[in-house]
Amino acid sequence: MPEPRTPRTSKSHPLRIDVVQAHPGWGLIGMSLCPGKQQVDGLSGHWQRDLGVDLEHIRAWGASIVVSLVEHHEFAELGVEALPAEALRLGMAWRHLPIPDRQPPGLDFERRWAEVGAELFVALREGRRIFLHCKGGLGRTGTVAACLLREAGVGTTEAVAQVRLARQKTIETMEQERYVQAYTLKFAERL
Repeated sequence: MPEPRTPRTSKSHPLRIDVVQAHPGWGLIGMSLCPGKQQVDGLSGHWQRDLGVDLEHIRAWGASIVVSLVEHHEFAELGVEALPAEALRLGMAWRHLPIPDRQPPGLDFERRWAEVGAELFVALREGRRIFLHCKGGLGRTGTVAACLLREAGVGTTEAVAQVRLARQKTIETMEQERYVQAYTLKFAERL
């Protein structure tokens, strides 16, 4: 019988926040996996993280806004139903931009992006830090980080390269990469 996998915890594997920045003086975009993630048989292992410890780490890093890119049902699947309330309790704004796992942003995302994306762009321009996460911190997180860089005037190839240099294996699928390549500026010119 195989040995059970030792869970990865907030103590054994402190939350790693990988960072990109559009321009000197602008705020930072932090990218990571889901804080507080609970997952027994995930592709990346057995996770038993502490939501409070992870959110304190994100706050100490200086995040003013936490952006969850997971879908509604994933909060329960990952055991992080309290994430929105806890982020707010710790003084960080919380925004939800759901994207299906391993997919490019869809209509649900696009409806929210006009408002939330503009808020994130302004925050970055003002020098504030934002924290993006999905389940594993790769596909959805990298895609949205690259789109924010695009809004800030970074070219498509450079945006994808910066995100992948900061966090390996980001923008996981060809569909996600094509989304970034086809991304058109939504609000940078009017803000």
